[in-house]
Amino acid sequence: MNETSIELPYTSYNLRMLLDTINKKEKEFPQYIFAMWCDNLTMAFGDDELNEYDSLAFEIAREIECRWDLFWDEKGLRKIDQLKLELPISWFMEWSKELNE
Repeated sequence: MNETSIELPYTSYNLRMLLDTINKKEKEFPQYIFAMWCDNLTMAFGDDELNEYDSLAFEIAREIECRWDLFWDEKGLRKIDQLKLELPISWFMEWSKELNE
């Protein structure tokens, strides 16, 4: 598991709550820390049988973590402190929308 300062259980509900926090621009944690939390969520869910909602949450968490890695690798951004880098807020809004449908 990745080290993260977000001390919430790895649940679909908490994923939704954390996405809402980012969308409201309530700066409680850097997006990098959230991406690491999402990676941990996917590991926590592992190979378990997931209901439809948890399966969607798993896919969204995995996409967040993967997009973070791709964004970080792109355009020579490796020189920037990950704690200061931010993904486009529209991406988080879209993930929230998917999770809330």
